[in-house]
Amino acid sequence: MMICPVPAFFGPFESACQHGPLSIVQSIVSSNNLTPAFLHHGLTRALRSGNIEVARYLLASGAPIVRETPSNIFFVSLEQQIALFGLLTQYGWTPNTPGYYGRTLLPQTVTSLHLLRWFINHGANPNLGVQKTFHDRRGGPDTSSCAALEVAAIRGEVEAVRLILDAGAKIQNGVPLHYAAGARPPGANPHSEHVVPSREFDISRIPVMALLVDRGAQVNQKEESRHMVAQYAIVYAVMAGAVERVKWLLEHGADPHIKGSWGSAAEYARTAGNEEITKVIEEFTHGKV
Repeated sequence: MMICPVPAFFGPFESACQHGPLSIVQSIVSSNNLTPAFLHHGLTRALRSGNIEVARYLLASGAPIVRETPSNIFFVSLEQQIALFGLLTQYGWTPNTPGYYGRTLLPQTVTSLHLLRWFINHGANPNLGVQKTFHDRRGGPDTSSCAALEVAAIRGEVEAVRLILDAGAKIQNGVPLHYAAGARPPGANPHSEHVVPSREFDISRIPVMALLVDRGAQVNQKEESRHMVAQYAIVYAVMAGAVERVKWLLEHGADPHIKGSWGSAAEYARTAGNEEITKVIEEFTHGKV
């Protein structure tokens, strides 16, 4: 097996792509017959470091934008991100350009309203997303995706959800209400421990749930999936230990006795030993809520 030696200029090139100066990058590129792959490596270093001057030069010198190139931009500050994404649009990239398995970047913007607005204003389609079956690594996106809306339902502000809906996201593509109802604190796993979110975290999703229902989400919609899932929004809320969300769903017509793959909300609460939610459901059933 032949191992190609690392050229002496590799270290200085990589360092200059990250930290500058541009003159070193220009000297190395102009003095050597560099491959597109080599130029692309430099481009990824520049993007990760927020060095827009070097990134612009490398793109102009023939560095390609491939499927995972834009994701390097998320390592830098918001202000730099917008400038760098804007630079990529000058070389053929758009917010709808797919990554591997058709993945688009819009779902990664939902926690930053400024960046989310930029993507939407530059044509991001919220109904495009990663392939559900991951069947074609170099293929296009799913055209009936709910990925952006579902991620926003879990992690975004209500304004982020509104922006995505106003951009044309179709609620019927997925189950964003279920995602909002089942949002859990980072690292929490209902299959291994009793999840107890703070009240503040619990109620933080209720404005999102209210908006989704107002826009057409059905509180008793059954989730269709090839995987074993809770299937109903109220069961997701019980699994998340979200007492206030359970109350809200009950008040808006959720059925605590309809059964999904994990049983009904009432059954899951009892099995999990969640006495507070069990009491809420029992009192509601007997007309006390």
